[in-house]
Order: sequence, then C-alpha cells, then structure tokens
Amino acid sequence: MGFVFLYTVSCSNNSNKEISRGVYFWKTNFSLSTAELNWLKETEIQKLYVRFFDVDWNPNANTAVPVGDVSIETKKIDGVEIIPVVFITNRTLTNLPDSLISELSNNIYKKIVAKLNLFETHTTKEIQLDCDWTKTTREKYFNLIEQMKQLTEINKIEITTTIRLHQVKFFNKTGVPPIKRGMLMFYNMSDVSDIRTRNSIYDEGLAKKYLINFDKYPLDLDVVLPAFSWSCWFRNGKLKNLINNVKAKDLEENLNFVKEDKNIFRAIKESSLNGNYILPGDYLRTEETDFNMTLGAAELIAPHIKNKKINVSIYHLTGEVIKNYGTDELKDIVDCFD
Repeated sequence: MGFVFLYTVSCSNNSNKEISRGVYFWKTNFSLSTAELNWLKETEIQKLYVRFFDVDWNPNANTAVPVGDVSIETKKIDGVEIIPVVFITNRTLTNLPDSLISELSNNIYKKIVAKLNLFETHTTKEIQLDCDWTKTTREKYFNLIEQMKQLTEINKIEITTTIRLHQVKFFNKTGVPPIKRGMLMFYNMSDVSDIRTRNSIYDEGLAKKYLINFDKYPLDLDVVLPAFSWSCWFRNGKLKNLINNVKAKDLEENLNFVKEDKNIFRAIKESSLNGNYILPGDYLRTEETDFNMTLGAAELIAPHIKNKKINVSIYHLTGEVIKNYGTDELKDIVDCFD
C-alpha cells in the first residue's frame, strides 16, 4: 500500500478540473454480467465506449465492409452514456477511392444508428472513430470525419477520434483531425510484431520520449490508459496472433511450455491455447498491465493534459479489471488529473 500512497499524494494537486470516468468494451458480445453492471455503478463510470464494428477492405469485393459486429444483449444501463466506437483499418483508406468516401460515411452512420436503436434507452452525444492513419491516408480520413460530422450535426452528436502518441509528437507531419477533442491512447507504444519487444502495451521509457509537443497540440485530449493483458504468439520469428488474457502464470503452470525469460515461453508440445493451435518451437511473449502500472501511466501523462474538461478511461472491461480496479483504485487514477 505504501507504493499506492506515494502515487496518490503525487497525483493530487487540487486544480478543480471537470473529470468524467470511462471504460472501453472491446468484445463481440455486449452482454454485461451483474458483477459488471454493479462495478460500473460503484466506480461511477459515466461513459462506456463500445466497439460496434470494424471497417476493413475486402479485396475480393473491392469494397469496404463491416467486420466483427458486436451483438447487443444488454439493452439497458442506467446512468451510463453509450459511445459507439468504429475501428477503421488503414488499408481501407489506402484502397478507398475519394469518390466513395461519402458513401462509406453514410454506411457507417446508418449501421451505428441501427445498433443504437437496439438499446431500450440511450443518450448518445458522441461517436468515436479509431484509425491509425498515415501521411498518405490522412486526407481521406479527415474527409471521412467531415462527412460524419455533417451526418451527426442535426442530432448534436460530436465526432471524436483516437489519437496515438506519435500523432501528437509529429503532428506537423501526420496532421490534426478536424475535430474539437480526441482520445489519447496511452498504450501500444512499441512494435508488437517485433519479437525483440519486451512489452508493447506500456513502456515507460519509450513513453517519455513521446511526451513532446503537447503544449502545441491544438486539440483537447481525453486519455485512455492500459488495463489489459495478452500474449503475443510467434512462429518462425513472425507474429501469428494476439491471445487475450493469457498471463505468465498461466503458461508457467502449463506443461506444454518452458519459460526461457521473464515473459518469454517456448512451446515444447502441440497444444491448443484459447482456440489457437500451438506447435513445438512457437514462442509466446506475455504482456501484462496491473493497477500500479496503470497508475504510473496516469501520473506520467497527467501533467501534459492541460484542458480543464477531461474524460479518463481505461481499456478495457474484463473480469480482471473488475477484480483489480475498484472504487479506491479508480479514484487514485482519476486524482492524477485533478
């Protein structure tokens, strides 16, 4: 508790910011348990960012298509704003002709509205787009955002986007999306596909190198912090898949693997792991975050967020989050921004 106490003291500065709390939901079945509903209420979560679907490019059909649709099972959540999130792959923008941007924005908006109408009640004031755009795709992406803003203006729904660290540090090159506020993703900082990476989710040393130009960045920024774990599965040195919620302790207890380093495991037998067929010689790199790491991330980024109104969120809602991020823990995290 001494570690937490020190962070709590350093995070409190009584600046009287207007802070709301949020959490991301990134599964394909939106079905909240009683425990999850209780957690949302107890921790005073105000915004639930729900991934509705992805947009990817289908080379066979030569068009952009929705994939990974979320099914809506829980249709009523009192006191929580549902914020639809749509992930758009960069290759979609690469292949999409300029002439079809308007059509794509219409299709995205109509699909969002159809899913929102599945809820018994909802108050949606925001739609969030998630895309790791590049210099070559930014004009298309920014045009898409403008088209979406026109569609949502009549209902007074704000369009926001996710912002990655490199898009702040190098904003003169990557461009700034035509919005008023963005959600800074303070995680996924290094190359997950590089087998030499130690922890792509959060690397404090690397994060510090990107804390540049925040004083010049023209958008207000909300912040989403890491609260998840996965294992990176490699075969012949190449990333095959990300396996969610597999930690080092799980592999230490699994006789099909031998531990070669702190978070590196080699498969010695054929096995199935969460539906993935593992072969001898495959490697798994476990990447984990815990409350202290999330709190440390909050302390690091908080001084660089200058806007008075801010949403502080964590990614993403799981049983582990409910277990390890209670009322006191969420307060400690939020206090870093106050």
